[in-house]
Amino acid sequence: MNVFSADVALAITRLGLLILLGWFMARQGWVGPHARQPLMRMIIWVFFPAMIFSRVSGNPLIASGSQALLYLGAGFLMIVTGYAVATAIGALSKVPAGTARRTFAFSAGVNNFGYLGIPVTAALFDHDVIGVLLVHNVGVEAAVWTVGIAMISGESLRKGLKKLFQPMTVALFVALAINFAGFGKSAPIVFASDLCHTIGECAIPIGTLLTGIYLHEIIKDFRLAADAPVSFGVMAVRWLAMPLLVLAAAGFLVTDDSLRKVMLVQAAMPCGIFTFLIVEMFKGEVMVSLRCSVITMLCCPLVTPLWLYLGARWLGLS
Repeated sequence: MNVFSADVALAITRLGLLILLGWFMARQGWVGPHARQPLMRMIIWVFFPAMIFSRVSGNPLIASGSQALLYLGAGFLMIVTGYAVATAIGALSKVPAGTARRTFAFSAGVNNFGYLGIPVTAALFDHDVIGVLLVHNVGVEAAVWTVGIAMISGESLRKGLKKLFQPMTVALFVALAINFAGFGKSAPIVFASDLCHTIGECAIPIGTLLTGIYLHEIIKDFRLAADAPVSFGVMAVRWLAMPLLVLAAAGFLVTDDSLRKVMLVQAAMPCGIFTFLIVEMFKGEVMVSLRCSVITMLCCPLVTPLWLYLGARWLGLS
């Protein structure tokens, strides 16, 4: 396993280039500020739900069984742990209490589990591990759209449950219900899943472009050296605490080899790119969320291969 392979480098480079393209499009005036909200609504209300439905419905690894629950549970617990760690580090690094700290915990606690995680996993491991990763990511998405929504909205989990009836959570629960009812391979569901796959393919590239568009609009106010509590805090969460915790769990608690490979990749990922969309949707502080994403992405070309190398040695996968 070569963690310094060209495929890993290309996956990281592709993400950066899409963000840069979004910035350039906004800079040239091809996409104005008026387009930001419509694009966000399309991503949140159409593209993301379609992507989730297509990945879950008919997936044989989420049809039933303890193995599927293991992968789902691992993804869910990883994000909940990330939220708890980010909340603690946010307090220690003196991120202002209230909306800013909730935004920090939400943004720093979620890694780039999909757009970067999937191609890096494909570059390092065989196709079966990709299937495990997709099931694991369903657990991640479940945590983001339950615990995460409650956190960013500033309400208790009980009250936050009222906010769960969003397009993405509905898509997730409907797809799971179809699977557990045994209809995942029926002709109408296969057709719907294929259609959703086509639509859902737009989510990640358009969402990444939108990140660049946002950056263009706020770049005059964005300073890497500014807001030290957020900058240093997110580095401590994403590049120190979470890799150590996830790799420790993979080494001491997990015996499933495919899940250990997935956890290795997840431990080495920067913050998620799309958290700022959810932050804006629930009236959080977008600048805090973008700072978390940008700072960890800038470090990604150096730090991600390093953690992949160290983790692979620790887990005996090298």
